[in-house]
Amino acid sequence: MSEFFDTHVHLGDAQFDADRLEVLARSLDAGVGRMVEIADNPDEWSRAVGIARAHPDRVRCSLGLHPYYADRFDDGFVARLRAALDAAPEAVAIGEVGLDYARAQVPADVQRTAFAALLEAARDWRVPLVIHCRDAYQDLLLMLRERFPEPPRERRYWGVVHCFSGTPDEARDCARLGFALGADGPVTYKKNDGLREAFRRAGPDTTVLETDCPYLPPQSRRGKRNEPCVIPEIAAKLAEVWDIRIDEVARRTSANAAALFAWP
Repeated sequence: MSEFFDTHVHLGDAQFDADRLEVLARSLDAGVGRMVEIADNPDEWSRAVGIARAHPDRVRCSLGLHPYYADRFDDGFVARLRAALDAAPEAVAIGEVGLDYARAQVPADVQRTAFAALLEAARDWRVPLVIHCRDAYQDLLLMLRERFPEPPRERRYWGVVHCFSGTPDEARDCARLGFALGADGPVTYKKNDGLREAFRRAGPDTTVLETDCPYLPPQSRRGKRNEPCVIPEIAAKLAEVWDIRIDEVARRTSANAAALFAWP
């Protein structure tokens, strides 16, 4: 079977402190060969780089500012991010960054200010984005269209809309702008027919696999800690949605992820 790629993990989370190496071993046993560790805020940047540096064949990282922490954005933030990226070749993306109108305590206008600056930095630096969006797709698409009016010419994607949760039309719009869509555990949930339809229309060439572990476990682990080893369950559901073999899901989504993060 082709190797799986988990494009969004939080192995630095305290939930993994007792068994992080065992989690990595289980993921390899499940066929998950590569993953990207996500740092939500500057306090996590060095830890994410350290995890990637400790596992150079399997892990890269992304450095960002989650909308939960958007009020930490200031005039010097972009320069500090640039310095952190320059100091860590393991860092292959900016994120996660974005908009969250459902749970974030930070006002929406503050989120948009930070997000706009980080979108422009990613565009100017030619670094892929890992975007978080919850209950904010209208504003997200408006901001993306302003800064990325057409798909990239020298690479496949501008970035990924992590844990895509929008409508089929929003999936189409994100893909047309040049963004991949992240498929996570919720695509396996029994009542998520609308989300499965969004991925059916988007197709395998627009999709990457994610766990967002330790969060968002798939149907078989509802209520439990999530791990990268569950990626095959997500892939199996997508194989049903697209009516293709699971090894074809692995091959195509892993190729997408490799292109997204320039990790051959």
